[in-house]
Amino acid sequence: MVITHSLRAQRVRITRLALVVTSLLALLISLDVATPVSAHASSYYSCKSTGYSCVLRGYNATTMNNNWAALYYGTDTKGGIGTPPHNCTLYAAWMLAHNGLANPGHSWGYADQWGRTLAAQTNHTPAVGSIAWYEGGAMGHVAYVAQVNWANATVFLVSDNYAGGVNGYTSNGWVPINQPTGYIHLRDQPNVTALAKKRRLAIRP
Repeated sequence: MVITHSLRAQRVRITRLALVVTSLLALLISLDVATPVSAHASSYYSCKSTGYSCVLRGYNATTMNNNWAALYYGTDTKGGIGTPPHNCTLYAAWMLAHNGLANPGHSWGYADQWGRTLAAQTNHTPAVGSIAWYEGGAMGHVAYVAQVNWANATVFLVSDNYAGGVNGYTSNGWVPINQPTGYIHLRDQPNVTALAKKRRLAIRP
């Protein structure tokens, strides 16, 4: 009698455990379907907005005209500006100017031309403050590298995107390091995490 009761209790526990595992698997599957993650930048975003909520340093339809970037990629150029204005080359150049890059005195062309025009400054190694360059597509694409995660070989890209006519949007998100055609280094920024670590080591007794 004791053995039979023990076996029944064990079966009940196993049945309950199986139900819990099944429920968890169903939940994981539903989450995977609801939040697909693709390696392609155009199919997955951490942030996407027809306004300017996904970009950095206060860039918007008003401030985009406050440095030399607007001279070559602004509303009076052929860089692809809609309503409200959106343009990947304008934002990339604006961030370089914001980070202290002096006026180069000329345009580097459409986005697909940047890596060729700036071939001497372009390689396949990202850095915070560098520009991710995509050569393909109608006019290519450029985006600002805000973070680099060497542990999983990804970069966090921030960009303004012209989408034809009056369409456009700002976006940001993680993509594989090898996804862009290359990285343009004109005004790379210090690695804040590495600097902080060095400072902590320096003050240790």
